[in-house]
Amino acid sequence: MKTWYERAIQTLEETAVAVQERHVVQIRSLEGLASDVVASLHKTDELVVEALSGPPGSPLLTNLLNVAILGTRVGLGLGYYGEELHRLALAGLVHDIGLFAMPAGLLSKTGRLTPEERTLIEQHPDRGYDIILACDPAYHWLAQLTRQAHERWNGQGYPHGLQGRQIHEMAQICGLVDVFDALVSDRPYRVRLFPHQAMKEVLVAERATFPREILKALVEQLSVYPLGTTVRLTTGDVGVVVKINSRYPLRPVVKVISTDRGEETQPRELDLSLIPLITILETLKPPVAGTVQARTIVSRPYRPVAAAKVSEQFTALLESLDAIASTLQEAVETHKRHS
Repeated sequence: MKTWYERAIQTLEETAVAVQERHVVQIRSLEGLASDVVASLHKTDELVVEALSGPPGSPLLTNLLNVAILGTRVGLGLGYYGEELHRLALAGLVHDIGLFAMPAGLLSKTGRLTPEERTLIEQHPDRGYDIILACDPAYHWLAQLTRQAHERWNGQGYPHGLQGRQIHEMAQICGLVDVFDALVSDRPYRVRLFPHQAMKEVLVAERATFPREILKALVEQLSVYPLGTTVRLTTGDVGVVVKINSRYPLRPVVKVISTDRGEETQPRELDLSLIPLITILETLKPPVAGTVQARTIVSRPYRPVAAAKVSEQFTALLESLDAIASTLQEAVETHKRHS
């Protein structure tokens, strides 16, 4: 039996074929997928884990679905709700629909694009605009978001070099999670990054291309260590991230599954925001679908049940320890690369 994710990919494949054969796209079927995404994320973050787990399939199709899922998660963090959230999910599903109108050989090319080919590819947002508008003029708002998904805050995007508030916030959300999804997905020219590596790359390389509040929401909602990630703690124990603490992105709740000697143990949860001397040492595996079942993101502000109010001194201690841990981890990774 196909999973919801697989059925959604099939619907998106039918949409791609419709574009390639110059048929009218059935936006209504995509509206149903958008509603499913929103409803699911209100109850559980299983779809977030699946999107981050490197699901198989055509990268063009999985990217559309992943941007819808991850973009909706970021939208929730920014306070989106109701029709606004539904529109954001739908925008994610069609943000690159214009690519399917491009020559097939160009989309499958693994080598560097020529200047002429790049110019052609950068026309796909305008093609997407035309495709959606041809379906129904009532979707003009969706066509505009599709046209703007590759514009950037600093004016370095395409196809029209818009900048700042000229770009709709929903389009900027889609653009940011599109970049993030590309980094955590396998590509013919490189292997996928761990989500924490992709997050670091985004924060360094994209800090001028997206507004700070959207970057902040990405970190808070997906975390440096996303749900379902297998990590090793400074104690040597190995566990899976099962809850995200948006106030302290480096300190999620980890379910310990094996000891420092590699022996299986009775699963127990450690809330790292309450244990200053234990931190995450390294990431062992990216998110794995099926490892997280329930509502798992701790909403902001974080208030553990029966826990004392976090003092400023305690907060400063956590942040300084996390800075030290990050420095040590970078040193270890650098040593591995050069050894």
